[in-house]
Amino acid sequence: MTTAVIEGLKTIPSIPSKGWRYLSINLALVNVEHGLSAAKKLGFSPELAQINYPMGSSEIHLLLWSGPIEDAPSDMHDRIDALADMVDSNAIRCVSSRH
Repeated sequence: MTTAVIEGLKTIPSIPSKGWRYLSINLALVNVEHGLSAAKKLGFSPELAQINYPMGSSEIHLLLWSGPIEDAPSDMHDRIDALADMVDSNAIRCVSSRH
C-alpha cells in the first residue's frame, strides 16, 4: 500500500526525530471545529498535518505542538489532561523520541 500525500498539507513521520515530541488530535475521531476550539482554549496554535505510518497508511491530525522535548511547555501534562476532558481521549496522540 502506498500512502497518498495531500499537496500543501504539512506531513510528519509517525515517529518524531530523536529528542522531539508531537501532540495531536486524530480528526477521524474528533470533529474539526470541536478539536480547534479545545486546542485554542488550552493555548495551542493548531495546524493540519498528515501523519504517515510505515505500513503505508496515513491519518489527518490537528497538530497542537511539535518541537524538542525540552522546549515543551512546563504545564504540558496538565494541558493534555485538560484536553482529554474536552475531546475523546482515544483521539489524542502524544509521542516522543528520546535521545
